[in-house]
This record gives sequence, C-alpha cells and structure tokens, in this order.
Amino acid sequence: MDGRNVRRRQTGRGSRVGEDTDDLPPGVKRYSADTDTQEKGFFTLSKISLVFLAAVGITMVILILLPSPVQPKSFSLPDPPAFEGVLAQNKKLQRAKRLLEGQIAGPESLEFHEGAIYTGTLDGKIVKIVGETIQSIAVLGTPPCGKFEDEPTCGRPLGIRITKDGTMYALDAYLGLFQVNIKTGDVNQLISSELVVDGKPFKFLNDLAVSDDGIIYFTDSSYKWDRRHNRYLVVEAGDCGRLMWYNTATKQIRTLLSNLHFPNGVELSAKQDYLLMVELTRARVLKYHLKGPKSGKVEVFADNLPGLPDNIRHSSGGGYWLAIAAIRNPKLPLFDIMASRPWMRSLIMKIFDQETFMKMIPKYGMVVELDENGRIIQSLHDPTGEVIPAVSEVLEISPGELYFGSYFAPFIGKLNLLELDDSNKS
Repeated sequence: MDGRNVRRRQTGRGSRVGEDTDDLPPGVKRYSADTDTQEKGFFTLSKISLVFLAAVGITMVILILLPSPVQPKSFSLPDPPAFEGVLAQNKKLQRAKRLLEGQIAGPESLEFHEGAIYTGTLDGKIVKIVGETIQSIAVLGTPPCGKFEDEPTCGRPLGIRITKDGTMYALDAYLGLFQVNIKTGDVNQLISSELVVDGKPFKFLNDLAVSDDGIIYFTDSSYKWDRRHNRYLVVEAGDCGRLMWYNTATKQIRTLLSNLHFPNGVELSAKQDYLLMVELTRARVLKYHLKGPKSGKVEVFADNLPGLPDNIRHSSGGGYWLAIAAIRNPKLPLFDIMASRPWMRSLIMKIFDQETFMKMIPKYGMVVELDENGRIIQSLHDPTGEVIPAVSEVLEISPGELYFGSYFAPFIGKLNLLELDDSNKS
C-alpha cells in the first residue's frame, strides 16, 4: 500500500468534526455541531439582552412620563454634625419605660396639669391620664376613625396647651383651633380650618404656644399638604408653611411669617419676649422677636441640628428640649444627599408610596437639650429604636423626669435622668 492511500485514510477518519477542510471546495466550510450550538447560544443571549434592554427602556420611559405626586425643590444643608462630644452616641433612651403600651395611639403632644397628663390621639380624642387610667375628655371630630380616609373628619389633635387657669387650647391638624374645658369636656371652636387667610387655606395645623396676654401663636405646616401626606411635605421640602397669630380677646388672626419650610413646634421664652419655631426640613430652630428693638425680626437660634426636629418645650435647666423625628446620619446622610437632587426625590415618590418610604428610614430615637443660646448641651439616644423609635415631644414634669410623645407609637415613654445618672455612678 503506497503512502498516499495511508494519508487519505487517516484524513478521512479524523475529518468528521473540526478537521481541516483541505479536501472541500474553496469558500465551503465543513458542518460542525459545536459551531451550530455556539451560534444558537449567541443568538439566544442576544435576544435576552435585547428583551432586557427593551424592558429597561420601557420602564424608564414610563417613569419619566409618569407624573410624580411631589414637586421637590433643590436646597442644601451644611454637613451634618458628627456624633461626638455632647452628641456622642449613647443608649440612654433604651433605659426608658413604655407606659400604657397598646392602650393609646399616637400621643403627639403632652401637657401636665394638677397631677394628670393630657394628650391628643390618633382616633381624634383628647384624653386625661392618671396612673394607668385613661379618660376621654373631648372628641373634636366625628366618627368613624382609624382609616386613612377617615382622618380629616375624625380629626387629629396635635399641639395642646393648658394655661395657668386650667383652660386647654388644642390645635387639630384638620379641624382648627379649639378651647376645651378639661373638667366638663365642653368644646368651643375658635378657628375653623375652612378659614382662608391671605388667600391660603389651613391644610396642616400643627403646634401652638399661648402667651399670658391671650395671644396664640401657631404653625400651619402647609397650605398644600394635609397631615396624611406629611411625607410628601418632607420630600418636597417646599416653602408652603406659615406662622400665625391669634388674639383670643379680639378674635383677630394674621400671618406673622410665610414661606416657611415645614414649620413645626413652637415655644415662648420664659420672659415671652421671643418665640422659638422649628423648621423641620431645614434642620433648624428660628427665633422670632416679640419685644424690644428687634421686634418682628427673625434669626437662627439653632442651626445644623443632628436630625429633623419636631416639637420644642422648656427644660428645667432653663433651656429647651427638642424632639428629633428622624436623624441625619453623619455616615450616610440620605436626606442631605437628596437635598440637591430633586429628581431623585421625585423618582422615589413615583416608585414608593408613603408607608413604604417610611419603612426605608432606619429607626433611631433621639432628643437633644438646647441651652438659652441654642447650643446643644446633651443628647439622649436609642441607636436601634428598639425602645424609643422616634420622639415628637418631650415633657419634663419635674427636674429629670421626662415623658416622650410620638405621632405614631402605641405608648408614652418615660425616663428619669436622675436615676440614670445615679446608676451610671454606681
């Protein structure tokens, strides 16, 4: 057998798959099962990629065309303060006790009078608390209560105050300003929320302070959003809030300040020569002068706070307790990051509803004490929010005896700072 036949047989045995194709006509490739599989895989991946890109593109178009419920404004804040010094993280709020847990809902604002605590609740009631006993003394709205759609008619009492003569003034977010007789439960509406002042309606009445001469200062957090949509108000960070003035003797009402950014808690100074007012979405407290050469002037009292502040009340040390609704985490300040990116806030509210958005915010309880000059002198923390997840107001009944309100929690918090200090010393 000559060598040519041997080479031919060897070539034939190995030429089924992937062999050289010298014996094929020019331009013709031998069929390969592997090549066919690779080509099919390539086309399958290409189709998947195209479908994915198309889906992403369609989703983006929908998100762009879908209207956002908010029209956010761009703004900026200073870098949040570090949690060090007087702001150093601690667990003092975790030593608090939960009172009346499961028996009360959303005790936003607290007042103390003749041995009893008074508060307004989510179900539209004003209640009196003595020990473990809760007594309903007034209902501002009409039932039913408990559902999202019920709130405007059920009512939601927020700020409450009791004067030296035992008269209560309550501000309902939806229904207006009321005078309440805490002994008989009689209710007298002083201002209806349907009243339009300077061309703007009351949408979100929030907190109040009452002077000795019968002037009531109160905040209308927004003439655009009501309390049910307060997350929209925070995300939008617009200037649709006002500080109002009402004379209980003459029944006159007027606007003191407008274009405010979620005005919230208010408190008169001990001498009643100025009023402090929280501006929540600017993380600061403003000082409005009522007397003297600066009367009518506004200046910043406390700036660049460690969180978004809620109500403000006197402390026994001559300063003020400031409740923090949500912190500005120095390591990842999401609120600050989104401040200059309104498109981001708009997109988030297109995707998530209010409740889902709130679940994304880490729980962290905090209150701070300010001195008479607005400097932070101490802070109380619950870093995990396991005991006190958030605070709307601090009531100091006696030196060191603190009670904590909340706009959503099913309890009132209590902490005795003096006992806390004693335990730390031992």
